[in-house]
Amino acid sequence: MKLLENLSGKKKSLILAIAGIVGLMLIIFGTFGEKKEEIEEFSKNTKENTSTMEYIQALENKIGNIAEQITGSGNVRVIVSVSSGTEYIYVSNEKRGENSSSKEYITVRTENGADELILFKEIYPEVTGVSVACKGGDSPEIQAKLISVISTSLNVGSNRICIVGIQ
Repeated sequence: MKLLENLSGKKKSLILAIAGIVGLMLIIFGTFGEKKEEIEEFSKNTKENTSTMEYIQALENKIGNIAEQITGSGNVRVIVSVSSGTEYIYVSNEKRGENSSSKEYITVRTENGADELILFKEIYPEVTGVSVACKGGDSPEIQAKLISVISTSLNVGSNRICIVGIQ
C-alpha cells in the first residue's frame, strides 16, 4: 500500500486499472479449462441420452405396431417410461489383492491416434411403465389383450400398464 501512496493520482489510477484488467483476464482464462471439461461431459451425456431415447422410441414403435394390429386402428399413441439411462460396461483388467483392488480399462488406438475404450456390454434401462391410447382402448377385451402382450414382451407388471380409449 505504501507504493500506491507515493504515486500521483493519474499513475495510481493507471496501475489500478491495469491490475484490474490483469485480474479480469486471469478469471476469464482460468475458466477455459473448466468449460472444456463441461463440454466433454455434456457430449458424453448427450451420446448416452441419444442411445436411451432411440431405445425408448424403438419400444414405442413396436408396441404401437402391435396395438394397431390388435385394435385394427392406425390411431395409436404409446409412451414408455424407463428407470434410468443406458449403462455401458467396458473391457478392463481387475487386480485384487488382500486389502485392495484396482481396475485398468483396456483401450485401442483408433486411426486418428486417439485411445478409445472397448465396449463389452450395453445394458438398456428397465421399462417401468407403458401407456397406450388407442381406439377401442376402453373395451375390456382390447385392454386385456394389450396388457397381456405388453407385460409378456417387456416383462412389466400389469399394474404398470395403462390402456385408454380415444376418439
